Amino acid sequence: MPENTRRRAEVLAAVPTFFDEAGELDHATTKAHFTDLARHVDGVFVCGTTGEFPALDRAERRTLTETALAVFGPDRVVVHVGAAATREAVALTRDAVSLGARRLATLTPYYLPADTGAVLRHFAAVTAAAGPAAVYGYLFSERSGVVVEPAEFAMIAAETGLAGAKLSGLAAERFEEYRAALPSQARLWSGADTKLAEVVRHGGAGVVSGLSAAFPEPFAMLADAVTGDDAAVERSAQARVDEVLAALGGTVEGIKLALSHLGHGTGALRMPAPEIGPDQRQHIARLAETASASHAG
Repeated sequence: MPENTRRRAEVLAAVPTFFDEAGELDHATTKAHFTDLARHVDGVFVCGTTGEFPALDRAERRTLTETALAVFGPDRVVVHVGAAATREAVALTRDAVSLGARRLATLTPYYLPADTGAVLRHFAAVTAAAGPAAVYGYLFSERSGVVVEPAEFAMIAAETGLAGAKLSGLAAERFEEYRAALPSQARLWSGADTKLAEVVRHGGAGVVSGLSAAFPEPFAMLADAVTGDDAAVERSAQARVDEVLAALGGTVEGIKLALSHLGHGTGALRMPAPEIGPDQRQHIARLAETASASHAG
């Protein structure tokens, strides 16, 4: 992409869902976290994998969407409306649009096997319910059990009006193939947080980053450096985002523990997750302490 036409890399923080000691939504922490993030990232991706969406009910997803829209505005929020059942995904889509959402993402159907035709029908129902709102497919075969090849996705996108995709896991590793299969106006994000520079240089919009939900500054710095072709700043920022990944491990439990050290929530998950070992806990605590000291300074 020519330098004078390159868009700024977009960092969308994939935000976790905060729960109080009773296991209910923690509204105060959610709003405070969103408000803090709004100063650093381009927007948020709500009710996604990092947000433990399978453990949220419809009313909770409405509440989180409403809070995100109130803090960020509709142009800076992507609402994930994915569900295993098309009926539920359509209902979630209508909810989000009724609240003012303009950008939606939807995971492929999951759990039961789904062929190309089933995925197409699922996405078509969501895009029809979304009206003028942009809808992006979400491909994450390790979680959904559904693999959509680049050529298949390009056909589905053309048939259903999908505006692009978020690619995670194995799909993110094949980013160049999906980019080549889709028209240039389709927007693609990668869930591989630390590969932002590579994604942008291959024609991607940016990253949907769970790690930036806890440590947004290095990702914003990296996005600026990549767009401005500042090699020295890029190297420095890349080292910082790599350190975040090394500490948090790219997991929801790691992200939430880091946020708890930074004053956001208790670190509790609603879904079962592996225990974090003592060495990783110390690494996360040190990183959070360094970030807090930097903010205080």
